[in-house]
Amino acid sequence: MKSLFKTLRHSIPAKAGFGVIITAAVLLEIISASQYYYSRNQLESELEKNVLNELIIKTLRVKDILSLGESALQNHLWYAERFVSEPDSMYAVVERVVAMNANVVGASIAFEPNYYKDKGYLFEPYARREGDSICLQDISGEVHDYTASDFYTVCMEGDTLKWSDPYYDADGAQDYVTTYALPLRDNEGKPIGAMCLDLSLDWMGVIMNQRHHYPSSFNLFLSPDGKLIAGPNPDSVSTEKVDKIVAMINDSSVYREETSNKRTKMLSFDDEGDMAYVYYAYMKGNPHWQVAVVCYDDEVYGKLNQLRVFISILSLAGLLLLCYILWRTARTLIHLHEARLKNESIDSELRVAQNIQRDMIPKDNPPFPDRDDLDIHGQLVPAKEVGGDLFDFFIRDEKLFFCIGDVSGKGVPSALIMAVIHTQFRMASANESNPGRILQNINRIACEGNTFNIFVTFFIGVLDLPLGHLRYCNAGHDLPVLLPAGDGKPVEIPANAHLPIGVFPDTPYQMQEMDITPGSTLFLYTDGLTEARNIHRELLGRERVMQTLEDCVGLDAGQVIQKMTSVVGQYAEGAEQSDDLTMLAIRYTPSQDTDFLQDSISLLNDVSQVVPLNNFVKSVCERVGMDEKSSRNVRLAVEEAVVNVINYAYPLGSQGTISVEARSNGRSLKFVISDTGVAFDPTEASHTDTTLSAEERPIGGMGILLVREMMDSINYERVNGRNILTLIKHFCPLSEYN
Repeated sequence: MKSLFKTLRHSIPAKAGFGVIITAAVLLEIISASQYYYSRNQLESELEKNVLNELIIKTLRVKDILSLGESALQNHLWYAERFVSEPDSMYAVVERVVAMNANVVGASIAFEPNYYKDKGYLFEPYARREGDSICLQDISGEVHDYTASDFYTVCMEGDTLKWSDPYYDADGAQDYVTTYALPLRDNEGKPIGAMCLDLSLDWMGVIMNQRHHYPSSFNLFLSPDGKLIAGPNPDSVSTEKVDKIVAMINDSSVYREETSNKRTKMLSFDDEGDMAYVYYAYMKGNPHWQVAVVCYDDEVYGKLNQLRVFISILSLAGLLLLCYILWRTARTLIHLHEARLKNESIDSELRVAQNIQRDMIPKDNPPFPDRDDLDIHGQLVPAKEVGGDLFDFFIRDEKLFFCIGDVSGKGVPSALIMAVIHTQFRMASANESNPGRILQNINRIACEGNTFNIFVTFFIGVLDLPLGHLRYCNAGHDLPVLLPAGDGKPVEIPANAHLPIGVFPDTPYQMQEMDITPGSTLFLYTDGLTEARNIHRELLGRERVMQTLEDCVGLDAGQVIQKMTSVVGQYAEGAEQSDDLTMLAIRYTPSQDTDFLQDSISLLNDVSQVVPLNNFVKSVCERVGMDEKSSRNVRLAVEEAVVNVINYAYPLGSQGTISVEARSNGRSLKFVISDTGVAFDPTEASHTDTTLSAEERPIGGMGILLVREMMDSINYERVNGRNILTLIKHFCPLSEYN
């Protein structure tokens, strides 16, 4: 053993082996440190995104509740002005305001002194919620002189009192509230009093304790001057800890930093040995409150730290195992036959390449089991271990992106080009829906460094699933065949002649369009189908393919592929496959459910049309039996979409119309918003609009990102000079809850 070790120590393979061990140890440490640094940065970025999302959601929920309170008061202002001559009817007005909103704890109308002679110098009818009942009383008097209050002086000057900072109302609500007030005017428009609404802050505590991204996180709401408005449940977070955090936020000497998104600030502190972070920001507009979220280092990075220790242990074990393997195998390394090693390496690489290529192509199992509007089946059979054919498909924004291609040549070089083109298709289609522009991007990259002059025939299609509108572009590939839904013969779809990918970098590619009838099938293939040979070296040919497809009309996509595969096998009669064979069948099967509700409204491109739009959407939601929360989300989403059209579809100063059509089959509600303005895709515009926080967005719009969250499906299509935006919301009718 000592003699063997001495021999190995002076041999070149042994020295190389020890060098490998040292190099591997250094590389493993570098890789581990790099992975940890990169992973921590990623988690930190993810933390900031999660925190920002939580702050936005909490802020939006608060804004929504405040907006409901404003609407409640505004909706009853006209009623009070109408019956202002009847002082006793004012009690009914304030009682109605409180009864219509569960978060409203009190409402009042404070009239100017001596307005009603028989009611005394001051008169302020007030309605206060007490359990399930509402108490009515005149709270004015020597103790409560409202004429010196902010809400009264502001309203008597003709202004609206936005939400006040929270305070304890001992005379009226007898609770911690925030107040909103509007001036009450007579027939001549002169302010004669202030109509007020007191909103209880108990609901904010409920919001604080809901839907945290991290289990140990909690939220705080603070007034502009740093006073605590609402916080977590004292049973889960101690009052001392909350006071400590509030003090740090108010202490200007405490170090804080601005996050990378420039929307929030962060400060850190030690919480009994556990590092914690406080992220906070001011709400935009009024009320100008602060909202904060607290999360803990151990919860955010704990698993990463554990993983680092685990990887270090595994790396050490791997090095020890490598040393053992080197010692065990060093005796035979010199005697291994180089040619055998080379052949085994090639075979191994081919198997890996074959597995990689197989994994890149969609599997035979249906990749969209939850959809009933598509039936897709594809198959790739390489002539060698790996091939140069490819097909792919995926769904984005209710559009089916699909492609098929054939790389010139066969074997490993073609497979490498195939992998590059496949990747480029996915990347180019991520934010682009025009097949012509997708092909141009792929072609430009494919031409770079193409010293071997390898080209690729390629076909790209984009099928709009709600409308059945197909946009496509062909780069020298065999024309796809359209199998009709009913009677009729299969026909090749018309396609302009374009050069294959990889020939010239400036080759123009033009998109074409057509409509697909429900029930019809698109059949795409490579020339390995028409050029399949039998034992006599005769080609299968296009005519036999078309004859076979006539028998495939009405079949499922998988049955079409199975039928064509069977025909090729029978024709070949055992002859060796000479070329890669790829087929893709796409059957368009949209739902044919009958809509029990169909209604529409036509609007002008003016923001004043938002009111009739909201009334229309609210009416539709009520008729289909949608619950209030879902109905509110639908109204906000449709309003945001229509306001986008008003702002961007028509040039400034021009007049146009917007059509909003509503349809429902009892399980889903669809809104189709169309206009004849300039082409404008809001689903693309949304990606450039996320630099603004939710508070900085214009009033009445929350961005297309929130539309995506509120609706189950959003889709845009430009057809015959019209912008068509489709929003779909699935729901369960209220009648099924009973």
